[in-house]
Amino acid sequence: MVKQKPLKGLGPKYGATLRKRYSAIQRVLKAKRACPRCGSHTFRRVAVGIWECERCGYKVAGGAYSPE
Repeated sequence: MVKQKPLKGLGPKYGATLRKRYSAIQRVLKAKRACPRCGSHTFRRVAVGIWECERCGYKVAGGAYSPE
């Protein structure tokens, strides 16, 4: 079975630099985060700049790729 990469769909035609940037952003975006209120690891991005805890419903506005 082939392991899927976060670079799905980005082939050689996009260049190494762009693929590295995309990979770094995806790693930051998909990282597990703890909720500032309850500490649960279900804190996820809902939309650009909006982060929400699925467990307690806490919402916060933050950065596009990380809540800080």
